[in-house]
Amino acid sequence: MLVKDFYTIDGKQVQDDGSVVYAISMNPNHDVYKGHFPEKPITPGVCNIQMIKECAEDAQGKAFTLKDIDRCRLTSMVTPDGSPKLNVKVQFDAADPYKLSATIFHEDVTYMTLSGTLVDRLS
Repeated sequence: MLVKDFYTIDGKQVQDDGSVVYAISMNPNHDVYKGHFPEKPITPGVCNIQMIKECAEDAQGKAFTLKDIDRCRLTSMVTPDGSPKLNVKVQFDAADPYKLSATIFHEDVTYMTLSGTLVDRLS
């Protein structure tokens, strides 16, 4: 889990459409930025995907595995200095609660969009 170390959840709001929007603060001092990259830190895409999965788990109150990614589009770089505050929006399909659509954004900048399929994680 990355939450509480790589980032923290500052709040969440359930929207009228059933989606949940999380307010996120990035930790610019996290070790991942020492290797990716020390001079100009960039959040690895896999960390963005993990943030989305963890927010989906929080929204549903259970543990998931991300089974399939149907679409993942990185549209802007998440940096701990340039984008220390983010929003993560997760939305589940009404017909199939394991189908996920998500967006990482802040104000008018979209950083990533993702759609995929989750499965329950076995303990």
